[in-house]
Amino acid sequence: MTELGKRLKEAREAKNISLDELQEMTKIQKRYLIGIEEGNYAIMPGNFYVRAFIKQYAEAVGLDPEEIFEEYKQDIPQSYQEEFPQQLSRVKTRQQISPSGSKWVDLLPKLLIAAVIVGIAIVIWLLLQQHDAGNKSGGQIAGDTTTEVERPKNSPLEKAAKEEKEKKQENKENKEKQQETEESPSSDFTLTIVEKSGNLSTIELANTDKFVIELTSKGTSWVEVYNTKGHSFFQGNLANGQTQTFDLSAETEVFVKIGRTLDVDMKVNGQPFTYPIDPKDEVYQKLKFVFKKS
Repeated sequence: MTELGKRLKEAREAKNISLDELQEMTKIQKRYLIGIEEGNYAIMPGNFYVRAFIKQYAEAVGLDPEEIFEEYKQDIPQSYQEEFPQQLSRVKTRQQISPSGSKWVDLLPKLLIAAVIVGIAIVIWLLLQQHDAGNKSGGQIAGDTTTEVERPKNSPLEKAAKEEKEKKQENKENKEKQQETEESPSSDFTLTIVEKSGNLSTIELANTDKFVIELTSKGTSWVEVYNTKGHSFFQGNLANGQTQTFDLSAETEVFVKIGRTLDVDMKVNGQPFTYPIDPKDEVYQKLKFVFKKS
């Protein structure tokens, strides 16, 4: 095991993250994660993937990838463009082209330029023909024009239509305000942190009969929401700008796992939720909600 692999493994174990959980968080195959910890880069698809996998591993366990690359740059292979198989035998070199073929190659740019010039001349000629035809037809129908009668402004019909439109808009705005008032979450509920153990926090939700969690990602983070009966409401990566809302009012106990709390904002019943542990101190957190209906 290399010093880098030892450092990454210690950070993973300190956050109580198994290799299976890390595989779900990073979408990197478990055998590659083991290869990174053991310094066995030979099993990787290439040097580019080695650096990319190390970067994802470091971010998932709360380490700065740039510091890792700088500190262990002697242990991490440099990324370079893979050499392509040589196929010189299938390609004719310039020296192998016959003299007649070389002449055609030299004449090709000139032929292309000549073709472009001819094409432009044809387009100009067609435009001139259309212009002449338009002038002739225009002379024949000159003076045969009609003037559209302007409709009087502010006619009774227009006034009625305008008033009807304003009335509909006013009704729509009133309806939206009423709906916002009806749907506005009550802030009378209480959230109490019952226990904190490692990266696991137990929170009690009381004084309400509503339990809704809203998760919004500012980056990319692994998220899992499930109950104690084994039912999973969501499991996967939450992309940047994506929001997931879960109505858990029928549940009594719910677990929420967030791989990178720095990139995920949470609301409970419409109110911003503050993580029990500062995300800067603990990036990967597990939250157990105990819902006690009023």
